[in-house]
Amino acid sequence: MFTCKACLRRAFASLINPSPRPYRTSTIPRPIYVSTQSRRHKTTYAEAGAPVETTKQDEAPGKDLKLQRVSQSQDWAAQKQLQYLKDPLYIAQHVSKTLEKDNFEEAALVTRKASRNTKVIVSWNHLIDYQLRHDKLHAGIKLYNEMKKRAQLPNAQTFTIIFRGMAKSSHPKLAVSEAVKIYNTMLTSTSRMKPNTIHMNAVLQVCAKAQDIDSMFSIAATANDGLRAPNNLTYTTILNALQASVNKPDYRSLQDFEVTKAKTRVIQQAKAVWQEVISKWRAGSVIIDEELVCAMGRVLLLGDYYDADSLEALVEQTMMIPRDDKVEALQLKSPKDTESLKGTNIAVPPPVKAVSQKIQAPGAPAIGHALPGNNSLSMILLALERTGKTTKIQKYWDIFTKERNVVPDADNWHQLIKVLRRGKNSLKTVSYLRDMPAKLMVPKNFRTAMSTCIRDNLNRSSFDHATEVLEIMQAKLRLPDMQVLQQYLRVAYANKRHFVEQSKDEQAGMMAWGKQIATALDNIWKPYMIMSRHCENDGPESDLKQQLIALARKMIAAYDRVIFSKIVPPEVEEQIKPKRSGLNRVVVRHFEQMREIDPHFRLKDEEDEGEDFTKQFRQRHHKSEKRPAAEGR
Repeated sequence: MFTCKACLRRAFASLINPSPRPYRTSTIPRPIYVSTQSRRHKTTYAEAGAPVETTKQDEAPGKDLKLQRVSQSQDWAAQKQLQYLKDPLYIAQHVSKTLEKDNFEEAALVTRKASRNTKVIVSWNHLIDYQLRHDKLHAGIKLYNEMKKRAQLPNAQTFTIIFRGMAKSSHPKLAVSEAVKIYNTMLTSTSRMKPNTIHMNAVLQVCAKAQDIDSMFSIAATANDGLRAPNNLTYTTILNALQASVNKPDYRSLQDFEVTKAKTRVIQQAKAVWQEVISKWRAGSVIIDEELVCAMGRVLLLGDYYDADSLEALVEQTMMIPRDDKVEALQLKSPKDTESLKGTNIAVPPPVKAVSQKIQAPGAPAIGHALPGNNSLSMILLALERTGKTTKIQKYWDIFTKERNVVPDADNWHQLIKVLRRGKNSLKTVSYLRDMPAKLMVPKNFRTAMSTCIRDNLNRSSFDHATEVLEIMQAKLRLPDMQVLQQYLRVAYANKRHFVEQSKDEQAGMMAWGKQIATALDNIWKPYMIMSRHCENDGPESDLKQQLIALARKMIAAYDRVIFSKIVPPEVEEQIKPKRSGLNRVVVRHFEQMREIDPHFRLKDEEDEGEDFTKQFRQRHHKSEKRPAAEGR
């Protein structure tokens, strides 16, 4: 009968209260109700037709009412959820899923309501972890304090979440002060919860990120042989923090002697820490892994020659990788041999079996020494580069890759080529480049290899090795690197001495050298054309086009060198002149385009590194270009 709810409501109201309502006419003033807050200061009604002023205070209750309704709705929804979630485990799972949807308010409301009669510590942990993961340090600490006020006692996981979240904070100084405060409170309080090794390591990481070395050592001093027994992560964090403390940008403004003094102090501190590591390792209470060994090795690489040289002893001591020196010949057959090594810089490694039998640390591996990997391989190669002991490359590379089954990564291969550059060994460089997987090859590998050939310029075969490097690059890379092509020209220039020394006639030696330069120009012509077609649609200001023009200028200078010096046969000269003219047109067109873009553009005079250009050749070149115009006049 009644399809409208309002009509139905009026009908029932008339049955309950049958007294008729007087009809309201326009002559009777209609009351205008205002908020409860404004009734104290305003009249309850206004005259008909009189304007009523509304203020923000009058509108605020409407907004508050809306927020109150939303809050009531959320409160009702949270209460409904808790009707079906009785177990703390299910409550924690619901809170976790709600936080995954970034609905923090709902998760916090459910947790607060559940805290009235249930221990939901895991749910509180989820809330704190969410805030710290979103870099809200104050909000996380506030939740931690609220958790305690609601009689939800934090567990070990709570403090682990707090400390690890602080280690990732973008406000490291604030994180250090809060972490140290909470950690010291745990130490001094009489509560059941005391910090353990995990908590100590997490706080150490907070201090390490903030470069607060003093606070870090104060936390490390709280270690003991029981609940807070230091492990390999403890010492790794300390050593990495020491290394980072002298590599920060603030040290760039210091004088060299100040930086050296700081590095010396850090190395001394690291050596003191390492003595404790070795003593605990031999006692079987600490496990040494590759990460810990490399942390100590990177600190030693900050020092001088002798510190870098001690890395071989470090690897021998912790990874049982022998080194080639006189100490190996002793073989340590008797205790007298061990005593004779005291006072030297060589650390005597403990026997492998003895260490493996004494290991008592939980989760200890069957092998009592650290297993080598990619990080330790790069470290020992860097040490060989620093000390110049490049003849040991083959030995260490074979031990790591063949005996210990370490698969070299891209950084290992590049570090290997860098060591060969230090040793000026272009032959082995080519050999290792052939063995290097194509998927790991990048332009910097070939730049380093070409630089090795330049350093090996006294070797009569260095130009041939450079040619092989160029061929490998063209075969392995999709596009040739133009910096490598420039370096290849430098090799052709630098590899000159043996031509002059071996030839009785100076002119014959210069002709042989000129033939080598012409060969180099011919070898890079094809990759130059490939890059020219690749960037033909690029603007003159693009980096690739700039590199191409720089290469073209180098090639023009080389062509001028062999042409005006008369160090190539006439038939070769006739063949290379058209190429030189084509390159010159490309360069002139490029600089005209640059001047159209920038009228104030001026070409900087670039001297060719390692090339012995003289002003005489340039002057003769300019005169040869102006001569036909003068004759035409």
